[in-house]
Parts: sequence; C-alpha cells; structure tokens
Amino acid sequence: MKQTDLPSQPESLPGHLLRRRLLGIILILGGLGWFLFELVSRGTIAGINLNLASAGTAESISTQRFAVSRVEVTGINDQVILSGTTGEEVILSGERHGFGWATQAAAAAATQVTIEVEQRGDTLYVHVRHQPQIMWHFGRDPYARLELALPPDVTFNVGLVSGDVMLRQVVSNGDITTISGDVVASDTNGQLTIETTSGDIEVRNHDGSLRVVTVSGDLEAVGQFTDLQVETTEGDVALRGRYTTARIITISGDVTIEAEGANQISVETTSGNIRFTGQLASEQQEMVTISGDVELTLSKPLDARINITTVSGRISLPVQFADQQASARSLTATFGQGQTMLKVETTSGDISLRLREE
Repeated sequence: MKQTDLPSQPESLPGHLLRRRLLGIILILGGLGWFLFELVSRGTIAGINLNLASAGTAESISTQRFAVSRVEVTGINDQVILSGTTGEEVILSGERHGFGWATQAAAAAATQVTIEVEQRGDTLYVHVRHQPQIMWHFGRDPYARLELALPPDVTFNVGLVSGDVMLRQVVSNGDITTISGDVVASDTNGQLTIETTSGDIEVRNHDGSLRVVTVSGDLEAVGQFTDLQVETTEGDVALRGRYTTARIITISGDVTIEAEGANQISVETTSGNIRFTGQLASEQQEMVTISGDVELTLSKPLDARINITTVSGRISLPVQFADQQASARSLTATFGQGQTMLKVETTSGDISLRLREE
C-alpha cells in the first residue's frame, strides 16, 4: 500500500527576516501617522490643496522704530515689503502666518517662525528663523510678512530663498537677492541691484541705475535709467523708457526695447530675438546675436550711420534703402548728418528694419 506523507509543519522564519518585517510594519505605521497628521493639521498633500485646512492665523508683531542708516533682512519663504517714508526713523511691523486644520493648529504653526531684530551701530538686522522641518513634509509652511518704512538714503539688503519682495516709493540704494521669489518695485529712486534664479522681476517707474542678474526669471522694467545692466540666461527682457547707458546680455532670452531716448545701448544674445522700437541712441547702438532675429522699427527722420551685416541670415529693408544696400548680406549707409552709430550683426539670424513717423 502506498503511504501518504503527512504535511510538514511550517518552518519558522529566521530571526533577521522577522526583524525586517517588524521594521517594515513600524515604518508603514509611522508614515501613515505622519500622513494623517499633515492631512489634518495642514489640509494639503504634496502642495495640493484639499480644502481641509480651513484655518489660518496672523499674529502681529509689535511696531518698532530705529534710527539707522542701513537695513539687512534675511529669511526663507517670507514676504518683505519696503516702503518709502518722509520720517527720520525706520519703522518695522509685520505678522507671523500659520496654517492648519483648526485655529489652534494654525496658531501653533505660526510659533514655528521667530523674528529676530537687532541693531548694531547704524545697521538694523532682521532675521526670520524657521524651526527645522523633516526632509519630507507636506503642506503650506508658516511664514513672516515684514513691512519696513525706510527714510530717504537708508540703504538696504534683502536676502530670501523663495520669498517675494515688494518696493514702494523707496528713495535709496539697495540689493535684493532671492532664488525663486518674485520682485516688484514701483516708483523707486536710486541704485537698485536685483538677483534671482527663477523669480520674475517687475520694475515700474524707476529713476536711477538698475542692475539685474537672473537665470530664467523674466524682467519687465519701465523708467528713466542712468545705468541699466541686465544679464539673463533664458529669461526674457522687456524695457521701456529713457536710458543713459544700457547693456543687456542673454543667451536664449528674447529682448524687447521701447526707447524714448538713450545715449548708448548694447544688446548681445546667442539665440534670443531682439526687437527695438523708438529713437536710436544719440551716441552708439549695437546689437549682436548668433541665431536670433533682429527687428528694428526706427522713428523718422533718421540721422545715423548704419552698419548691418549677417553671415547666412536675410535682410529686409524699406524701399528707400534699396540704393544703399551693397549686397544681400550687408548694408552700410549714412542718413542725415550721421550723428549716431547703429551696428547690427547676426550669424544666421534675420534682420528687418522699418521706419515709422513720429
């Protein structure tokens, strides 16, 4: 008779496998616990608003006054507003903002922000400190909103990571640095330097010098600029106003200029297009690009020496320029007294020139 083997008893798992399973269960439970905490306290997951964190709180900080000649502000995702004042003291005010599932949770989140204020000599230091977060966290972070009223000629330096900066009617020199935050300045006067990585920059009605350095942020600037310097990698540049001297350098960003008057203008791009409209600079204007196209719309009457060349691009000119064009790839001519010099060079980019009545 054939014997049937009885089923063997299940073998117990080795100790190291049991420990791995136990550790995995602990990690899963810990992750679920943290997920529920973030969902309840913040109401957002991976930056997606689930409309659960309906509570927000704003805790005001006491207004303080300082007699200083310089202000330095540092933070992370905070908002900084600088406003001009006719007074003689710097006035600091602001709020701490927190968010959560309920008012109590939002208030607790706001306490994670500490605003440190210190005056050393003639300099006021304002530093926003955030309690460290674990590497993987979700939801909207708490932040500080600072407002500083600056008397004329009080210099400033603002350094943030992702926070936005706003300037209103400030009459002084200063520097602004932010990585991904945006910068907006309106009705300002003085020497202004702005540096961002991806943050956009908007300057409205500025009187003075302006220097902008950005990688992918776009710049829009309007005003009367004594010295304008712009450097971008792929950010677009749009300018309008009067310029004593203007120098714009970009790789792939497009450049658009509306000129009401200028002394010297220089534009260099690699692949970015150049579009110029208005009056030529009174001394010299130079536009150089490799593969970008150049479009010029100039105000009549012309009083300039013009030198336009391209290696493989096409040149499009008004009918009255036909007799002046020596070849399909170049134009050298003098109009009027030749008071200003216009030089345009491309490698493969096309060049077009139009005239308009004032």
